[in-house]
Amino acid sequence: MKKILVTGGPVHAKLDTVKIITNRFKGGLMAALVEDLLEEDVEVHYISSKAAVIPEGLPWNHKHEHIGFHSYRKQVLKMAPDFDAVILGAAVCNLIPVEQIKGKFPSHNYKPGDVIPINFTIAPRVIDEVKKVAPNTHLFGYKLLAGVPHEELIQSAYDIVLESKAICVFANDASNLDRKFAVTKEGAEHEISYQDVSKFIMQMVNDNYYRTDLFHNTKQYDKILNDNILTMNGLVDRFKDKFIEKNDYVFGTIALRHKNPTNITFVTTRRGKNETKDFTVVSRVDHEERVVHTNRKKATLNAPLLSRIFESNPKVNAIVHYHELNTGLTVLPYAPPGTVRDSIRPIEDLRSDFEIKNHGVYRLLEEV
Repeated sequence: MKKILVTGGPVHAKLDTVKIITNRFKGGLMAALVEDLLEEDVEVHYISSKAAVIPEGLPWNHKHEHIGFHSYRKQVLKMAPDFDAVILGAAVCNLIPVEQIKGKFPSHNYKPGDVIPINFTIAPRVIDEVKKVAPNTHLFGYKLLAGVPHEELIQSAYDIVLESKAICVFANDASNLDRKFAVTKEGAEHEISYQDVSKFIMQMVNDNYYRTDLFHNTKQYDKILNDNILTMNGLVDRFKDKFIEKNDYVFGTIALRHKNPTNITFVTTRRGKNETKDFTVVSRVDHEERVVHTNRKKATLNAPLLSRIFESNPKVNAIVHYHELNTGLTVLPYAPPGTVRDSIRPIEDLRSDFEIKNHGVYRLLEEV
């Protein structure tokens, strides 16, 4: 049974022993999310304060109470390694006093209208620390802004995805809390209703990912790369206007088949590339064991799907993927790249050019 840790409600900062700094949110939507998750075959734990709405149906020993920012941070980082997923939905007060006033603030020493200088600092962002203590957990976050352009909201959420290594951050504007946008690590943006958030999360929690097996000491695959480098560069130049740069990364994939009588072998762009002409060789993809075998550098997360396309289309010699939507092609359901859900699609769906919802297009080329 999967274990999921959820946080919700306000997280306050202490000004002195009786005064706190907080926000107006009570955590009703996160409590409702917990109630939705409890309908799944999962074990859910919830961290909140006394001021938060508490989910109904949650066992008493799955409720965990914090007493302010530092307590919240400590509990999350202590508990995270024991959970398959961590969903940080608490409304954290990120302004905390540099030094908490000892005892109670001596207001009797001041008169009305006096200006009191209190130094504040931006609190550490807990989501940035979770993967350091729980590298294998599925990490989800929330980003709330108010009255900003949509592009700024999405970019802000995506910055968190990259910096925290979260699998997804849900972005929404304070003017409409029911309208959410799930921003995923490949830069995709999914508008999602509140009612579908738990389903979206569970699909990602249950996803199985491929891992990479790197090898570094073979001249055979270095030669394959060198033999195909001119063709790869030509394909990149041909489609470079389709690729996009975001947060210092280049998004777009080229894959070129190498004739191999025993395996599907191909040259492709590497993962997390900062320039388009950065390639590696995938010697084969073992779909049963979920392993991508690649030379020296990790291949694009799309490698398992690229392999399946080559397997399904013996005449296809190259594949180009870029983040263009509404192309008029057949649209396939979204799945995170690098997962079984993304790669093990019906063969008939991979026979010609297609688009993946909110992700991008795949062009299949016979002639290069």
